[in-house]
Amino acid sequence: MSEEIKKAEKQNDAADIRDTDIVFDCPYCGKTLVIDYRGAGLQIECSDCGKSVLVPIPDGMELGDLDLNPGEILKQLFATRRNFQKAELQIQALKTRLVQMQEALGVMQDVIKEGLAE
Repeated sequence: MSEEIKKAEKQNDAADIRDTDIVFDCPYCGKTLVIDYRGAGLQIECSDCGKSVLVPIPDGMELGDLDLNPGEILKQLFATRRNFQKAELQIQALKTRLVQMQEALGVMQDVIKEGLAE
């Protein structure tokens, strides 16, 4: 990619960021994320890696400072519930995988014991 294109992309990105936006990096993939200040403290999905990310609360800001109307609060509540349900499914999948790996480990240990006994 040429330097001119990179420079233009940076200018476009910077033009879209408002003073009230929260800019932070995804802790998993490093993608720079931008969200309106009303997203402080929420769990969102990274647009690159899809993992659940906690939006930081800027220094000096408290959740009580947010001017959310009941509709926005309800929308955020539903989004949080969806993220929670996804996390629960991921936990269950990981538990299943752990059991499978423990069983495979047991089989491997048995094979090693048999080989040493011979």
